[in-house]
Amino acid sequence: MRTALSRPAATLILTLAAITLVWTAAWMQWWLNDLVVPWDSKNQFYAFFRFLAGTIHDGGTPFWNPYHYAGHPSIADPQSLIFSPPFLVWALFDPSPSLFAFDFIVFAHLLVGGLALGVYGHRHGWPAAASVLAAAIFMLGGVVAGRMNHVGIITSFGLFPLAWLLLEASLDRRSFLAAIGFAVIAVIIALGRTQTPLLLCFVLVVLAARHILNQPSPARFALSRLPLFIVMGLTGVALMAVPLLLTAQFAAFSNRPAIDLQNALLSSWYPVNAANFIVPNIFGSIQQAVLGDWGPGHGTRPGLDGTDRAFNYLFAGSFTALLVLWHGLAGGRLWASGRRVMAAVAVGALVYALGRYTPIFPWLFEHVPGISQFRRPVGGLFILVLALAYLTGHLLSDYVRKGLPRVPPVVLAVGTLAVAGLLGWAVHFSAGSGKAVDAMIAIAKVAPIYVGLIALLLLARAPRARLAAATLATVFTAGELVLLNAGSSLNAEPRTNYAFLERPSGRDGSIIATLTREMKRQPHGAVRPRVEIVGLGGPWQNAAMVYGFEATNGYNPLRIGSYDRLVAPGESPYTVFHRRFPASFSSYSCDLSRALGLEYIVLDRPIELMPHLRQWQTIETIMDGPQAWIYRLPQAEPRVVLSGVVRVADADAFVDAGRFPSVSGSEVMVDDDDDLSQTYAASQTSPPAADTAGNPRPVTAQARPTGPLAALVAPVPTRPPGRAEIVSWRPDRVEVSVESRLTAVLTLHEPWYPGWQVEVDGVRKPLLRTDVLFRGVEVPAGASRVVFTYRPLSLENLKAALDGVLGREEE
Repeated sequence: MRTALSRPAATLILTLAAITLVWTAAWMQWWLNDLVVPWDSKNQFYAFFRFLAGTIHDGGTPFWNPYHYAGHPSIADPQSLIFSPPFLVWALFDPSPSLFAFDFIVFAHLLVGGLALGVYGHRHGWPAAASVLAAAIFMLGGVVAGRMNHVGIITSFGLFPLAWLLLEASLDRRSFLAAIGFAVIAVIIALGRTQTPLLLCFVLVVLAARHILNQPSPARFALSRLPLFIVMGLTGVALMAVPLLLTAQFAAFSNRPAIDLQNALLSSWYPVNAANFIVPNIFGSIQQAVLGDWGPGHGTRPGLDGTDRAFNYLFAGSFTALLVLWHGLAGGRLWASGRRVMAAVAVGALVYALGRYTPIFPWLFEHVPGISQFRRPVGGLFILVLALAYLTGHLLSDYVRKGLPRVPPVVLAVGTLAVAGLLGWAVHFSAGSGKAVDAMIAIAKVAPIYVGLIALLLLARAPRARLAAATLATVFTAGELVLLNAGSSLNAEPRTNYAFLERPSGRDGSIIATLTREMKRQPHGAVRPRVEIVGLGGPWQNAAMVYGFEATNGYNPLRIGSYDRLVAPGESPYTVFHRRFPASFSSYSCDLSRALGLEYIVLDRPIELMPHLRQWQTIETIMDGPQAWIYRLPQAEPRVVLSGVVRVADADAFVDAGRFPSVSGSEVMVDDDDDLSQTYAASQTSPPAADTAGNPRPVTAQARPTGPLAALVAPVPTRPPGRAEIVSWRPDRVEVSVESRLTAVLTLHEPWYPGWQVEVDGVRKPLLRTDVLFRGVEVPAGASRVVFTYRPLSLENLKAALDGVLGREEE
């Protein structure tokens, strides 16, 4: 016998179907128009995703990335997606995910949040229209649409409603299953490890406290849920401890400087931006990028503002603005029971985003843990959009049940004048860029929409009529958000701009084919050439990851600090102007370039036109324009070398001084923190001498120690003590065959970093830090087999990471 669905169940299914329809219509704006989410989404995150998938299918682990800055601890990098389950699961089945697949996974996180918001509204008795409107705002509103390219933020943000729904359900029903589910989702959010996930975690704590305090007996309720909190805590710590430890370890070894308050305040949200909450295009934010925009940002307020139109965008639908300003603020319904805390969250988020324009953010920066780690208070707009989604659901629900709010005439007049003043300020600001008329035209275009929406709400008197009006306004708003915020110039570019990351053709295909052919021509064994790609534009910045080229540079704000200081590859090699050449890497023919095995450079211009390169040598031209130049450098050193002459010095002193040690012949420099098993020829046991500027002087054959150390100096052998070649290589494991006439030091020209271990003939040996940047190990005379393996999850490395977090000194 068939049982008809209950009315509430049918309403819920209809609500979720409508939310899915809105999401699908938005997603189709990209798919049908052959668009992709651009910029960081493809230049950075997509490349990491391709590395993740490709490495897994090649039988390795994605923990160490050799195609990024000569070697990069991906497991510790929040942008690597290793700890994002949807990406990891997809990577298990697809070795080469497409651009569309990547965008689909990212956008699906917003659908998860939208559906969870729909269930939340159903649990709280909202009409279907209110739930759908809230979900549409959450998925497509304001900065969510503007910053769709910031994948880590979007994926964390998208899961918040599910986390809150599970937390609420676990507390109400005493459900351990929901408690575990909440802990898992909360950990995934937190592992975004950026400012927005941190703020989202703060909001979850606030909402949990509110939920407890709203009970008739808060203390008894909290005590009765104590086992749930214990389960949540244990689950969270078990899942989150290791990734956070590894990230903290990376931060300690990275290039990232401390963020000062003045730098952070540059990314404050200038208050005139509130005008685009009411009028979406008042600053040209959603018109074609080639036409330009004129809103607050680094272009219109140089030296004062580090934001842009994507950061500042807040339009979440005309109906949303009307409900918030009329029903919420003027009508006082924002402060009604059941949404006061969320209204406080919205106010707090707005104040946070304003940054320098209130005294609150500077105080938070100085006193609240975690805030000073991030530089953009404007990121608080994500929390504002989140709060607006929930609040708008409440407001529309109130309208359907209770009708229009009573607004005192004085409040109405003041509110109208405030809106007019804000729009007038926006027009005046636009006049500074000669765009006052454009701003007024944008206002004129939306004015009829607001008039129509006001009339719709005023004319609907009866409950059924109000429900119909709410439904109609929700359908309109969903369509408005899909048409204006999805697939717009804020978050979309033609797929062809990035297509070479899937199937290279034309110029890009020729470059890839040439490099691939050249790499295959190289002899195997000790040689593994590296490449540097500079100036070819954004999509090329991390293309080496996609095609398996071991690059000396890449696109990432986080890099191993010592490498970044000495090599200076820069954060964004899309332009040659970002490539600097410090004293330690003065040219492509310097000692450090050769030690890295840098053999190919790819430029957008002839090498003699590189802006910061003062000298270059005669090199072989592989491709001679007109859009790209490929050069082959001579004298690149092998990836593995044997040295019988050892000099000991403080590696960190060289890094601090920005110097690379000058060694010759079969010499190697070993860090003075490392223990050697014997005394080698030309060994030095004291730090290097200082030059007149106080910098450490590299100890070379021409700068021998004198006095008591002179007896330790032996003639420098002119030939290596043996031979070494790589017999097996993958990102996280390098196996080397060695034949040596005497005990020597083997150097692997790959970055030294915690978590790497080395074995010689199956026996664990100390990992040496050689020539400041590289990994090394002592090998005995005769034949031996050396294996370097990256084991970041070993107890030894995790303990070292924990000691670093706790500030314990190594014994």
